[in-house]
Amino acid sequence: MPSKNTKNDVWKYIDRRGGNDECWVWTGPQGGRASELRPYFGYDGKRSIAYRLVWELVHGEEPPSDKMILHSCDNGRMPIGCCNPRHMSLGDVQQNSNDMKERERHGLPHNSVKAIKRLLQQGRQHNDIADLYGVSRELITAIANGRVYQHVKE
Repeated sequence: MPSKNTKNDVWKYIDRRGGNDECWVWTGPQGGRASELRPYFGYDGKRSIAYRLVWELVHGEEPPSDKMILHSCDNGRMPIGCCNPRHMSLGDVQQNSNDMKERERHGLPHNSVKAIKRLLQQGRQHNDIADLYGVSRELITAIANGRVYQHVKE
């Protein structure tokens, strides 16, 4: 059965009590893969990521389909699902990837990679390091061989 919500009903599910500069927490439904839950909202028989809908309501037009909503707060995913338009900007896939890399929001934190590289220099076994950091032995080998994280210097 289609949703009875309208676009403006999205505001009912956003906790804005923190003020204009804080994250506005999504309290409504979630969707997506378990590792990437996002705030979803159904209206007029459609389903949208809530913060994309907020962008549309605030700016008067939908974000272009080739653009992503980037969050300066890093809280677009659940459990927060930030919907504060002051934390949002438009970007393409490359800009999002660059942002993730610069702010260490993907893969291992750089301090962990540095520690792994030190353990490798000390001759520790790849399996032991993998167990210590909860990652695969293959990742440790890729770090050791310089296939990944070569940009992280000790």
